[in-house]
Amino acid sequence: MAIDSSAVEGSRTSGNPIHRRSLLKWGVASALGGPLLGGLARADDPPTPATLPAPETSTTPPGAAIKATLGTPVAYQPYLHGDTWNPTWADDDNIYSIACDTLGNAQNPTNSNLAVYRISGGPPPNIKVELVNSMPQFGKCTQVWPEDNCCWKGSSLTCVDGVLYLAAARNRYGNGDPKQFQIQQVWDSVIIKSIDHGKTWSDVPPLGQSMFPGHTFGNPAFVQYGKDGAAGPHESDKYIYAVSNDGTWNNGNTMVLGRVPRDKIGSLNAADWEFVNDFTKDYQPVWKPRHDTAMYIFRAPGQASSSGVAYLPGLNLYVLPQWHYPSLNQWPEVVKWNTSRFQFYSSPTPWGPWSLFHVQDIQPQGFYNPMVLPKFTSADEKSFTVICAGDFSTSDHPYYGVNMIPVTIEAA
Repeated sequence: MAIDSSAVEGSRTSGNPIHRRSLLKWGVASALGGPLLGGLARADDPPTPATLPAPETSTTPPGAAIKATLGTPVAYQPYLHGDTWNPTWADDDNIYSIACDTLGNAQNPTNSNLAVYRISGGPPPNIKVELVNSMPQFGKCTQVWPEDNCCWKGSSLTCVDGVLYLAAARNRYGNGDPKQFQIQQVWDSVIIKSIDHGKTWSDVPPLGQSMFPGHTFGNPAFVQYGKDGAAGPHESDKYIYAVSNDGTWNNGNTMVLGRVPRDKIGSLNAADWEFVNDFTKDYQPVWKPRHDTAMYIFRAPGQASSSGVAYLPGLNLYVLPQWHYPSLNQWPEVVKWNTSRFQFYSSPTPWGPWSLFHVQDIQPQGFYNPMVLPKFTSADEKSFTVICAGDFSTSDHPYYGVNMIPVTIEAA
């Protein structure tokens, strides 16, 4: 069931007459042309062989040790409205995911700033997506609070010993000037938990009492190691790690890294967390309790959007699928938000150094927020799946939903 633009219009509150993503389409025009990925495949279509992108549109940077190939995207059917899918693999063998600005579909109707869905079955496209919780405490789709003119959006989920942990933060759309909407601001993040796989949740802290005030740790994304917080290297048997960019949804500049002891994450106490605040001469992190003085572990000016990190045991590598809109500096031309750029990085540790191994421009889908689905990887970890949404500016929203892209990695 397709949800048309009138359904989105109807979800707006009187205090926020403009849809979050539609604000951004006032930005700048894309400087890049031509389709760079094949047409979007539907789950009920016959299988289509992956089409290799042209060399000039998909590149492996010189010196990269590995290279990636993106296969044909698959859209989940029936169409399910929502974006910024942030998944984790839980103890019950299901994947749970946040979706933001979501109206769901006929089978899963909702009207939510953020909701929690369960993804069962697999591998894609043989999955089923079901609404678990509309999360009314975070408001209806695009609802803002008059106290700060911001709304709640989710940034990550993780499962540790059967408990789900959800990170969310305040997001600002702006006040009507289209120049303000090229980069969406994010700050004041919180973490809540569920002991019953998302059916009920702990309380959301009141406004002004966030766990991590400010922009520095405004987009926490838990590092995904595997099923139910499976332990990997770098003391991940003792700590839960999370990265965050510097307080934007798109086109930020840097990322920081924090960690919390596994046996204390459930306390939901910011004092239990510590952050990389420096490095030793042999590039070992120096951990300190203040998030607001954290030192960046990743830097790409204008190219560090809201994203997360996954560990691939078979390759003994951490993968960071970054993305951004490549032409925001071309104001006052109008961007259609149908061109995005994927930049995939790898690292031997969660704190870097990060090496770019894949660059690809995505048009006309404009996919964004690619996140690794940790359950759907091959036995040798050389192929995995990312979940993402796409261009939100079109009236029929053909790509604004659940999209899955297979990724294959091999030696460069």
